[in-house]
Amino acid sequence: MTQLEHQIHTTQRRLWFNRWLHDVSLALALAACTFALVVLMQRLYDLPIPLRWVMLGFGVVAVGGSIILTIARREDSATAAATLDQAAGLRERISTAQFCLHADDPFARAVVADAERISASVSARSHIRLQTPRRLGLALGSFILAASMFLITPGVLKPTQAKEADKAAVDREQAKLAVKKQFDAVRQLTETTPALADLQEPLGDLDKLAGGQLQKPSDIRHEAVKKIDRMEDAVRQKMANDEYEAIPQMRKMLRGLKTPGTPEAPTQKLAEALQKGDFKTAKEEVEALRDQLATLKSEQDKELVEKMSKQLEDLAKQLEKVAIDEKLLEKLEQLGLKKEDIERMLERLGKSDLEQLKKQLEEKGLNQQQIEKMAKQLQQRQQAGAMSKKLADAMKQSSKANQPAQMSNAMAGMSQAADQLSELEQLEQEMNQLDSAMAALQDARDQIDKQCPS
Repeated sequence: MTQLEHQIHTTQRRLWFNRWLHDVSLALALAACTFALVVLMQRLYDLPIPLRWVMLGFGVVAVGGSIILTIARREDSATAAATLDQAAGLRERISTAQFCLHADDPFARAVVADAERISASVSARSHIRLQTPRRLGLALGSFILAASMFLITPGVLKPTQAKEADKAAVDREQAKLAVKKQFDAVRQLTETTPALADLQEPLGDLDKLAGGQLQKPSDIRHEAVKKIDRMEDAVRQKMANDEYEAIPQMRKMLRGLKTPGTPEAPTQKLAEALQKGDFKTAKEEVEALRDQLATLKSEQDKELVEKMSKQLEDLAKQLEKVAIDEKLLEKLEQLGLKKEDIERMLERLGKSDLEQLKKQLEEKGLNQQQIEKMAKQLQQRQQAGAMSKKLADAMKQSSKANQPAQMSNAMAGMSQAADQLSELEQLEQEMNQLDSAMAALQDARDQIDKQCPS
């Protein structure tokens, strides 16, 4: 392409773009005015018109129509050459050369050569400038007009009865959707949480709330909250199990254990795990000791067995010791309770013992809140102490590994200890699951209250 042809083509493209700017401004102004009328009707009568899609359709039609119109009316090369001549003051030198471009006579070649020389010093971009379309103001005004239609209150001319019915329907659907979302989350929680396996029955009729049987949003919300509350009560009742409540107390007691203090000690890792309340690791360590004990057969292993037995016996004694809460004993003794009665309660706390304790504490002048707190503390300590004592008995049985005649009993004791630690691990997992479930239920109730209209 010669320099002359390049200048003409550049002029053409700029002329086309200016024409398209003018056409698209006019098309968008017409589309915006039409859209303003649609919005006006929709707002006045609150019609179910998808305005977003209508606006998108008008925009596509306007832009597409302006492109087609521009293509149909676009300037040819002769017009472009004449326009460039006029803009640059070249006295028809470019347009004449464009006409003579393919001629072979000497005069035509001279005209083209002259135009080539001139075009090298002329810039079509500087002479044919992009112009602001004359219809731009009209387009902007139309957009403002369309936007202002959204300020009209929906349903101004709509019958009052229809307005109320539509509002009630919208509120009802919003309430149903909000409730269904929270119920789906609760249902998924119960299905994926083993500790809640026996609590799925209260969820059986949750879908009724989203099925249209309740009409008022307030009724939907209140019924949903009542069901969530019943679920919370069920979870709270399950969490009140003495075994669950004893786990934190058990972990607190185990912090008082002492470790052998040497990394090579057979029970070092076991004692550390118990001290941290890591029941899973403790179980794995007991199983490892049991497996290790099962493989010790030679005389050279006798020293290791002796050391392991001694450390297991020491660990058993520590577990028995931490099972007794000296501070609690002292506190109850100060309130006038006999030491042997307290020890019996810590060993085995029956319902009659608990009632007797409450009565004695009341006689000592404690208020009801203090009495309940003390009784609860004693219950938790008794349960945790029983768990610790049971684990101590298993460790004591395991410590007989240095006696060949009782090797099988020692292995059985280790298996018993591993099983008990596994139970403690499971109880802790279930307790954490119940805590998470309670938090999720409270969040679901709060979300229902917040999202559902009154």
